[in-house]
Amino acid sequence: MGSDLRLTFAALDYLDRTRALVDGSVRPEGVELECFRFGPYELFQRVAQTEDFDVAEMSASTFMHLLANGDRRYVGIPVFLSRLFRHGYMFVHAGAGIREPGDLAGKRVGVPDYEMTAALWQRAIVQHDYGVAPEQIEWLQGGEFRPGFVQRVQLPARPGLRIGVIPEDRTLHDMVATGEIDAVFCPHVPAALGEGSGRVLRLFPDYVEVERDYYRRTGFFPIMHLTLVRRAVYEEHPEVAVALVRAFEEAKRLGRQRLGELGSTAVMLPWLARDLDELSELMGADHWPYGFRENYAVLDAMCGYSFEQGLSARRLTPEELFAPETHG
Repeated sequence: MGSDLRLTFAALDYLDRTRALVDGSVRPEGVELECFRFGPYELFQRVAQTEDFDVAEMSASTFMHLLANGDRRYVGIPVFLSRLFRHGYMFVHAGAGIREPGDLAGKRVGVPDYEMTAALWQRAIVQHDYGVAPEQIEWLQGGEFRPGFVQRVQLPARPGLRIGVIPEDRTLHDMVATGEIDAVFCPHVPAALGEGSGRVLRLFPDYVEVERDYYRRTGFFPIMHLTLVRRAVYEEHPEVAVALVRAFEEAKRLGRQRLGELGSTAVMLPWLARDLDELSELMGADHWPYGFRENYAVLDAMCGYSFEQGLSARRLTPEELFAPETHG
């Protein structure tokens, strides 16, 4: 791999874990990265449908769907730029009769995109912890707070699975507030939750404690996004996979180090010291691990969820997702 290898890198804008790569203070060995920042919907749409970038952050669920259905344009590296617990992002209309997760059976639930990773995890939680399978719910796709739905990938037909689209002039947040849909699983909090009317409620009011319990029981800190390399680049320069992983690890280390400099906090959180102590107590010194072996169990679970929810044409293994050089 020559020192003049120039690669484009597209990702969301993060304050910590990729900052050193973006500002050039960390550089992959033998690689010059030209960095671009996007919002998730635009970025994942482009990665799913084009090869515009050499290295890109990508929805884990979309990548698994593409790979299982024969799309081999990209290969993954075990760098997980977005992770988030998702119990706190399930919202219900107050009059829908949903008092607990089991009440979701037979209901109409909105999602921005059925195959998005957040919804993959939320359906898995509802199914495996509360016994409601995806086939027992009617799923409706649409914009969260702006009308319009653009399909990222073509979903496979699966007997018993009902997936539709809301009217093109409506939004999921509005429809859950009016009761036209019973619940919404989404990445953002509906405005109606905080307006004081009581029309929209969290399915899990004590979601932080529920998520902590989930982590204690399963060991899963849900992966949302991973990092892809264009297969043509990887096949010509296979050593680039390890070089990128090492650089991302170093950028994350520097970000975590800066976060821990509490004399002048890196983010606007007044109890950051307490938050970091609580994270370490619950999740260990590195609560945001990269790496294949460190994340094997959660990746294997995701492969299973993708298949059982009708997203993957076959049951993938974690080994298939990533360049072999990064399996160590």
